[in-house]
Amino acid sequence: MIRSGSETPGLCDADRRPVLFTDLDDTLFQTARKIAEPVCESRLAAQATNGHHSYMTKSQASMTQWLLESTRMVPVTARSTDALSRCRIPFKNWKIAANGAVILNPEDHADSDWSMHIARISQTFRTALEALDALICSHNADGRFRHWIVREEGKPVYFCVKSNGEEAWLDDLHEPLSSITGEEFLHHRNGNNMSVTPHGISKMAAVTHLIDRNPEIRDGVIFAMGDSLTDLPFMGLADMMMIPPGSQIDTAIRRG
Repeated sequence: MIRSGSETPGLCDADRRPVLFTDLDDTLFQTARKIAEPVCESRLAAQATNGHHSYMTKSQASMTQWLLESTRMVPVTARSTDALSRCRIPFKNWKIAANGAVILNPEDHADSDWSMHIARISQTFRTALEALDALICSHNADGRFRHWIVREEGKPVYFCVKSNGEEAWLDDLHEPLSSITGEEFLHHRNGNNMSVTPHGISKMAAVTHLIDRNPEIRDGVIFAMGDSLTDLPFMGLADMMMIPPGSQIDTAIRRG
């Protein structure tokens, strides 16, 4: 497990290190089935309730240790706050979870202004999110999918569905889901994962809020890192972007 010293400063005026906004899954770590090298328990990165834990490669572990020491790392993840709490990387600064629905300060307290903003969006789209979940239930007699509404502080914030087998099975869901969401939701697909998120809830919106409210971030150097095409909007707020090789962004660039 990666450890950082207790002397690592928090997000404060005295800390002039660059801020790094970074995605987690498939950027800093990944599930064991995606790792070509032997899995090493000392590089366990995040524990999963279903046993499919995530690990870092040797190079990812070295890079993450260096980034913890040289930057103020801010995770920007689709993981819920519960799933983020099972991450073994010791983040000391702000945290953005649930596709931007939650912003936690260095003391792990939710940003109250942001929470009120998200509560209003959640109330508007609650019925549609519940309809999405019910729709997949009606298409899932053979157990092809696992699906759920991600909730934070009791509020529904986005919908997630994963294939239990072929990634192509998700293709059949796009049209029926779109019949409910129209143009008011963002659909994202990466491998066997699909998410549907109300407009107004996004990683970019949360990162923008953090930058606007914190001059020590806004006036300093900002880096961003991510693997997915939906990471690009928040990454575009930075002075420099980084992407993993073989990622969805990398593949899109190479295809030109």
